[in-house]
Amino acid sequence: MLLRRIAFYGVAFSILAGCAVGRTTVDVSSPQGTNPTTGKYVRIAPAEDKRTFAVAPPKADIASLDPSEDSSDASKARAIGRKRNSYGKALGDVVLPEGKTVSGLVENALERGFQEAGYIVVRQGDPNFAAAAPVTAEIIDFWAWFQPGFWSVTTNQKSELQLSGDVGALHGEQTVKTHVSESKQVVTSSDWQEIVEKGLSAITLETKNLVSGN
Repeated sequence: MLLRRIAFYGVAFSILAGCAVGRTTVDVSSPQGTNPTTGKYVRIAPAEDKRTFAVAPPKADIASLDPSEDSSDASKARAIGRKRNSYGKALGDVVLPEGKTVSGLVENALERGFQEAGYIVVRQGDPNFAAAAPVTAEIIDFWAWFQPGFWSVTTNQKSELQLSGDVGALHGEQTVKTHVSESKQVVTSSDWQEIVEKGLSAITLETKNLVSGN
């Protein structure tokens, strides 16, 4: 039994840390919503990425970049996670592809949340943009990580956003916090995509609930 358990973890962690050396690109699709036919107009400013990146994070849930890789603001804007080995040592980065950013994903998730709450979201150049109620957002935290357990590995994603506006039950500055997780027997690179997309859906739901007053 012990040997079987060791073998299981050997396979699990070899997949968990697969391509661990170096930066891995993972494409993530943000939730797409549809404006209701009627409702009040809202304009959401581009989400500001205010995340803080640690140099040597003591825990996997703290945002960081491999110091041997590019750590420019452009790289930070695409960063969604960091791989680790079975001993918890931080390894290669997990980033979005060129042209995608965490800010863009979060903005789409927020838009869908307002749409599902019954609001018409307009962008620059759309009719009624100037008259629409303004909403701003800051990204305080947005990170994914894998956590080994006794029999399985748990994938996690957490977010913290500061929303500001006067729309529905949103008055002034309020916080949206989410944390989603899934238990896996064996994890693969596609699980980064899956857990981040689940986290974006959680942002949509929490935004809808906040604006609706639920």
